[in-house]
Amino acid sequence: MAEMPQLLNGYHDNHHRCQLFINPNHENPPQTFRLRTVKTPWSIENRFLEHLEAYGLLHFANIAARRGSFTADPSLLTSLVDRWRPETHTFHFRCGELAPTLKDVSMITALPIRGVPVVHPRVSPNSPADVSARLRLEMPISDRSGPPRGVPHSWLRINFEILSTHADPETTKRHLFAYLLWLFGVMFPNSHGDVVLPGLIYFAAKIVDEPLPQNPPYSFGSALLSHTYRGLCDATQKTAFTSKAPLLCVSYEFLQLWSWEYLPVGRPQIVEPATPYNYGEGVVTMSTRWMLGRKKWSTKIAKNCYPIYHDQFELLNDSLITWNPWTEAHIDMVFGSQHMPVECVRDSAFWMTRCNLLYLWFVEPYNPDRVMRQFGLYQDIPPPVPKCIDEETHK
Repeated sequence: MAEMPQLLNGYHDNHHRCQLFINPNHENPPQTFRLRTVKTPWSIENRFLEHLEAYGLLHFANIAARRGSFTADPSLLTSLVDRWRPETHTFHFRCGELAPTLKDVSMITALPIRGVPVVHPRVSPNSPADVSARLRLEMPISDRSGPPRGVPHSWLRINFEILSTHADPETTKRHLFAYLLWLFGVMFPNSHGDVVLPGLIYFAAKIVDEPLPQNPPYSFGSALLSHTYRGLCDATQKTAFTSKAPLLCVSYEFLQLWSWEYLPVGRPQIVEPATPYNYGEGVVTMSTRWMLGRKKWSTKIAKNCYPIYHDQFELLNDSLITWNPWTEAHIDMVFGSQHMPVECVRDSAFWMTRCNLLYLWFVEPYNPDRVMRQFGLYQDIPPPVPKCIDEETHK
């Protein structure tokens, strides 16, 4: 019988957050992560809808605009980090592995997967000046030394949220450019502060300047998943106790909605479901029921139940996990007699690809064959050896 390959990486394992529970420090217990969430939403301007739909961004924009219907749960997201393994890019539970997949991205966000990777050709050293020139407004000077780390999030919203009904096309383009930068900041939060990374300026400019495409040209869905994987991998290594809690940089909306679909821990109860007739116009997905339904939710509990969530994940058994939430019965429950939007399934041919996922400078392996139950398929035991990349590429 062939020898089983070593699964765990010694460095990752020695510095993993799980060590905080294996060797507990009762004076300094594990901290809940800070989340860099957007406190004030930006309503979607009707004149932006055509561009957002053409580039497959409309549903995520709807999620970002409905902040009052979604409460980020730092305790739940921190507990998920504790279960994440960088070696396999999956969450490890006693009864098996789970992971956000490209199928989940399609079902929850309807972001396009087919298309050009979200990898900028080059970041201009004059990007702050370029943004100021395009928006015709000087960017604020950063208090930090060195070049600006990005475009300030709050500055964009304060100066460009309101678009006059009499605005000319050029003014509308400037506001659309600012809105896209803001939306990318929500989609891809980072550790550099309340800013949008310079690499995303290129894509906002292309969307504004180019003619509307027949099909979405950029793979924002795979970029979201790559960003989520990298954020989880980085977070597993944040073990030092500091006066300020460590920062988790993932798409909070996507990861938390994913958890609610698959896992009972921290899942709110929908006490007043939304019907398809409540969905309104625009692209709706399987996440719409969570966004529009009235939920039994306690913010106070969610902020202070990290140890409870951690223990519940430790005891989680097979029967409590929804291994495949995208069954026909589940879809009928959400959409009723209406058809599921084509945006949720248009890229299904790519859901089980083995290609690496790219976002800016991130390169993340994708291992769907370790979570076959999530696709309604038989899972080999033991699962196949995960696809890995060298540490230099993964940094």
